[in-house]
Amino acid sequence: MKKITLVFLLLISFSLGLVHAAEVKVASVSFHSKDQSYNIPKMSEISVIAAKNGAKLVVFPEMASTGFLYSSLNEAKPNLDTFPGKATAAFGKVAQQSNIYIAWGYIELDSATGVAYNSAAIVGPNGFKGNYRKHQLAVGDDNLWRAPGNLGFPVFDTPIGRIALLVCYDDTQLQSLLLPALRNADIIAYPTASLYVPKAEAGGADNHTTIGSMATMPGWIGINVVGADSSGVDVNPMSGTNLIGPAGSAIWDAQGNVLAAASATNFTDPKQPKVIYATINTSKPNPQREFWLKNRRPELYSDYNFYRPSHDGNVNKTSAQISALLVQYEPTTGAVDENSEKIEKLINDKITGQGINLAVLPFNSFIGNVTITKENASNFAEPLNGKSYNIAANLAKKYQVNLLFSMPESTDGKLYETAILFDFKGKQIGLYRKSHLNAVEKTWATAGNELPVFNSPLGRIGILLNDEVRIPEVTDMYMLKRANLLLVPVAYNQKEYGGDVKVPKGLIFEESNKGMFIWFSMAQHSQAHTLVANYVRGAHGDIGQSALYSLVPEEGFYPPSIAPKNKEIAHQVVFATNQNLNLWTNQQQKVVERIWQAALPLTLDKDNACLQEWQKNSTSPLICKGAYQ
Repeated sequence: MKKITLVFLLLISFSLGLVHAAEVKVASVSFHSKDQSYNIPKMSEISVIAAKNGAKLVVFPEMASTGFLYSSLNEAKPNLDTFPGKATAAFGKVAQQSNIYIAWGYIELDSATGVAYNSAAIVGPNGFKGNYRKHQLAVGDDNLWRAPGNLGFPVFDTPIGRIALLVCYDDTQLQSLLLPALRNADIIAYPTASLYVPKAEAGGADNHTTIGSMATMPGWIGINVVGADSSGVDVNPMSGTNLIGPAGSAIWDAQGNVLAAASATNFTDPKQPKVIYATINTSKPNPQREFWLKNRRPELYSDYNFYRPSHDGNVNKTSAQISALLVQYEPTTGAVDENSEKIEKLINDKITGQGINLAVLPFNSFIGNVTITKENASNFAEPLNGKSYNIAANLAKKYQVNLLFSMPESTDGKLYETAILFDFKGKQIGLYRKSHLNAVEKTWATAGNELPVFNSPLGRIGILLNDEVRIPEVTDMYMLKRANLLLVPVAYNQKEYGGDVKVPKGLIFEESNKGMFIWFSMAQHSQAHTLVANYVRGAHGDIGQSALYSLVPEEGFYPPSIAPKNKEIAHQVVFATNQNLNLWTNQQQKVVERIWQAALPLTLDKDNACLQEWQKNSTSPLICKGAYQ
């Protein structure tokens, strides 16, 4: 009797969404949208087939049920929908009969206000339905007759997991993914329609391949993503230009692995509806997300709450020509003299007769990639103006380069992980103390309490030390503080975090489809050139691959420049800042477009009553409602 009662209670709990299925089969559909009379029956038919193939969640592209190439609200009106509306009624029947969840994009007309939104909805069995309105609207496109979303970032608790919705251009802002993740979302259903024209035609530089851009994000945020993109060829009614939906719909797990990907389309082969399937496991251990949530420091992220316009006094729009050396070498643990001599030789071999103006050294630059602990920290820490400091300053002066190195610092009885930036005269122009410490560092080091950006002749410079690249908010803060460069000394062996860039084939140039996905995404989302210096081999088994990541690597204009995997080298990279203003995005555009009012939860401590209420009521757009106002 007790066993029967327990089973009954579990069934009840599951039906109420209190117990989640660990493994869930999902489907993503590359779909060519027309008008409602075609779209809704066709999408219903595809959903039934997907359910018969075992899918419990089916995701369709952006504006799939209504169509989307409308130049005005009046032109779109015959195909607009409401929530609830035609699509929720039709798909709701399918969801009930097939016991599945269906998510899709549509153009929503709010019947109470007459305002239109670019929305996504989800329906399921037993009358379940949820709605989301796209926040991030592309300047000059989405926002011509549609309004930014006002429903927040809801997370819907279902028996197959906690599901959030995002739409297309939402992916341009890290906060769009961080907010649902902070609400403990298991899955993001991601409808998109990234239409594009050939690179050779006018407007080709404005293309934004959203599936390609999203590809490096799931493993950084630690969340499963089901992305569905449009397919087929259409004509833009405003310009008469042919546009193609690239398809390439993809499914990623929370570790960043591509579980399934549809083939990409082109103008000579505009493939029609294609359904892909994968099984995701929402209970699988998620070390990256755990690290992020445990070590994030909301008190340092107050810039999220402020609107930073284009006339922000911190902006540096001057183009700087940069020729940098990213020094990677095999260290001898603790041998400061030996290691510094090796570094100097690598620099000297490259710098003769060339105009190098920047050098970046690996993490704890002269002592090697040894793990520092409470027991050995005092053996490696040095004061400012001590031996290692002066070696680095003299290198900068001797070779007339701006130089960044890092070391364990001992000052006034406290220990820090510290980076020092010198100008070409060997003068200190920046000092950064690591602000996000990992579990081992917390046993011996004191955290810095600032995320400073340093002005230099090369532009505005932000610094991240080693594994604090795992905290996405740091990248966002440097974007909002208008850094031109991110300098990243690391000791990276690809075991604790990260992994290779794996954009589904055919969506971006293969020359760009490489590197480490976190560093790749940092450059995208900060719109700051990101320079990483790593070791090879040594005590930590590091892999090299020091690299420059550009502002738009996903579009192939400036592919990553990556040093060999296990070679000692001062890897030279040459580039110019502030040269991407004619491409699909830039830092100023990202800063101005950001819906800053939505970011407040990211700045609240985990014990804050407002944050806890927001997390508990996971579909509410409000913060600090009721007693907390």
